[in-house]
Amino acid sequence: MIFLHTKLSALSTSLHLIAGYEKTRETIKTVLELVSEDQHHHLLSVQTTGLQETPLHLVCEFYNSAVLEVIMSLVTSEQTRYKLLQIPNFPRMILLHDAAMINATQAIRIIAHSVSSNHLIHLLTIIVEDGHTYVQRTATESKQEAEKLLQDYYTTAPIDIALQQADETRK
Repeated sequence: MIFLHTKLSALSTSLHLIAGYEKTRETIKTVLELVSEDQHHHLLSVQTTGLQETPLHLVCEFYNSAVLEVIMSLVTSEQTRYKLLQIPNFPRMILLHDAAMINATQAIRIIAHSVSSNHLIHLLTIIVEDGHTYVQRTATESKQEAEKLLQDYYTTAPIDIALQQADETRK
């Protein structure tokens, strides 16, 4: 399985290409089923491309929520999913920020379902290089938008905490 994380060029590995161009979910599912669970984190955390993107960043960038869902379901350890979701790309944005920036609501739903409430609160409140949290990025017009994106997945307690922390950051 060394070919999966071997750089094909300065910009990508074969897993990056699969993540970016996969349309049916079957290729990524087959690839991840071929390797052990402890290799999932290593393969999915390799940052290449000019923007230090992981395969997950590319899946999000190409609006491929079906592939993101398969990846999150095959990475059975919640702790591993949480670690993967914290990896920033070049502009220091984590996957949740990327999804918010391109309004990929299905990706946001998958991410919210992939981690515990406590981990979700942490992901919601990570401040990226431009000084914004996820909540601030989605709630620039109104707080209701940020709440609407996540209220179906958890009680509003994590969202209320994240909104409160975002308000305190603005002060």
